[in-house]
Amino acid sequence: MMRHNHTAALTLLDKVNVCLQSFGDHVMHLVFDVHGRIDMERLQRAARLSMLQHPIMAMRLHENGLQPRWQPHPEHVLDTFRYCDLITDTPCQRAVDQFLVQERDYQIEPMLKIRVIRQQSDTVCIKVSCVPIDGRGFLIFVEDLLAIYEHLHLDPDYQPPAGNLKARSTKALLPYFKLTDLFRLLFSGLHNQLIDSRTANNWQFPCEPGEKIEKRYHCHLCEPATLHTMNLYRKQHGLSFNDILLGAYYKALHEIIQPKGQGPFCVLNTYDLRRYEATGAPNRVANYSSFINTNVRLQQGSSLAQAARSVSKSINTRKARYPGITEGPFIWPLLTFLPFTIGSFVVKKLLKHRGEKIPVFTNVGIIPTDKMRVNGIPIENVRPFAPLEHPPKLTVTLATSGEIISLSVGYSDKHFPTPLIRQLFQRMEQLIQETCAQPHAEVA
Repeated sequence: MMRHNHTAALTLLDKVNVCLQSFGDHVMHLVFDVHGRIDMERLQRAARLSMLQHPIMAMRLHENGLQPRWQPHPEHVLDTFRYCDLITDTPCQRAVDQFLVQERDYQIEPMLKIRVIRQQSDTVCIKVSCVPIDGRGFLIFVEDLLAIYEHLHLDPDYQPPAGNLKARSTKALLPYFKLTDLFRLLFSGLHNQLIDSRTANNWQFPCEPGEKIEKRYHCHLCEPATLHTMNLYRKQHGLSFNDILLGAYYKALHEIIQPKGQGPFCVLNTYDLRRYEATGAPNRVANYSSFINTNVRLQQGSSLAQAARSVSKSINTRKARYPGITEGPFIWPLLTFLPFTIGSFVVKKLLKHRGEKIPVFTNVGIIPTDKMRVNGIPIENVRPFAPLEHPPKLTVTLATSGEIISLSVGYSDKHFPTPLIRQLFQRMEQLIQETCAQPHAEVA
């Protein structure tokens, strides 16, 4: 196999994610069912070859010196590591839950681990570190991993195209960035920081105090009819998919928290920087997602339609003020020009301030199950799980697979009662169903 013996610099968003490890477990999972049986040795071989196609997954973080570097694992570690395990004697959901909360040390082992749970059918759980990879990049990685697995069935000597680390950086966006955007970015960044500092203490999801983290993951799968009725509704009223889901998140949070006053209330949500490039932008296994703060005023009795319209206006206003390369213009110089120990200390203070009182809503987008095949058949019952954030932070993940919208979260059962998490997701779907079942209702 090709050797990758050179260290590599972290991208800006890699460095941000290193800082975020202080606030959560910073791993992502994808769980899905397959038709037929998984060939474990072939999956093991595919996992090892995926490190050739995406060499960032074969690296480990080396933090000595002024700036951290990606350092390749020794070849013998990559060649002998057991990427996959098979569970046959544990009920499926219990085995999934055990795997989700299992902690791993990515300083001494590769950033990929797979569990196959064998009952009447096989369920596959994939765990990766998300320091070097965002949600969309994770889906790209899984798509390529399964493609390698399928190729090996036809050709046991198959070798995927060797990848490199050059296309991971957001520097690829510089051709789309005008000099005048620099002033807009600095001005709007300062303006937005002032707004966000005023909204940061307006609400917080109910949280019990305590030091011990009792890790849990929960996924809510919406009915297929929910997506169908929502799409009819949003097209009629000129709203995006994200407007309605984020509006439902705001509305359900507001009902549970019952904050004083009318806000504005803030949710931090993600957007994919790949959209700023030309149509031929390469699929990246990288951190290529940034965040945008959405400030919305709500009051008791506000409808989902009103919340969705407010979300749409807030996001469009933010995006009109800056080109979208990053919303944190002050983070770049801190992590670029200062020694990392100093820059990361300041950035962690900024991230802690913004995160503790601001719920997060991440959208990994549409999961391309038609391209994710095992034994020639698309995977089913797909459930993604974003990193668990240490309470009082709450991060909810949205994804769409076929006709199913999934809402998932990693949380601490010691801090966020599980019934309250279930109530949040159930209320979001109920709001969507009630509102979108009336497609001719006027949007305020």
